Amino acid sequence: MFRTFDPDNDVSTSTQVKSSVQRHIKQSINESHPALTEEILDVLVPKKPPLTQYKVGPHLMLYCRGEEPVFFQQRDGPILPTLKFVQKYPNLQFTRVTADRGAIPFILGGAHIMCPGLTNPSGEMPEDGVEQDAQGFDVPGLEAGRGVVIYAEGKEHAIAVGVMKLS
Repeated sequence: MFRTFDPDNDVSTSTQVKSSVQRHIKQSINESHPALTEEILDVLVPKKPPLTQYKVGPHLMLYCRGEEPVFFQQRDGPILPTLKFVQKYPNLQFTRVTADRGAIPFILGGAHIMCPGLTNPSGEMPEDGVEQDAQGFDVPGLEAGRGVVIYAEGKEHAIAVGVMKLS
């Protein structure tokens, strides 16, 4: 039913990340999750030992700290934390959305999250219009292409990690 992951066959290359690339990774994470401070990022992604980058299949980059996968990037998308990493550090303030109870079985089954699952009264998203741009228009709470951690209504731990397709 499911194809198993075999590191010997599925990983094509592995290299240590240069310090300049590691700084870019920190900057990308900071842009996606502005509540994470520089001090927190320095603890999560220390200079020593450097991250290891694995190319998995044709479109996935996996960044590991030692043997632990901590971040991944699919194609040219944002660098996202792994779900295991998010659950290991539940107190970190990743950019989050909350889906309502009716969407939980579908999300766990691998479905995309539709707008009603987030915009229902029981779903939560950052508010639009908190900030305004130079022309005076409201800035959306979450922009398209931004990485988010998805929580379920009434649950303590994250259930998924993803990318916003709409703002």
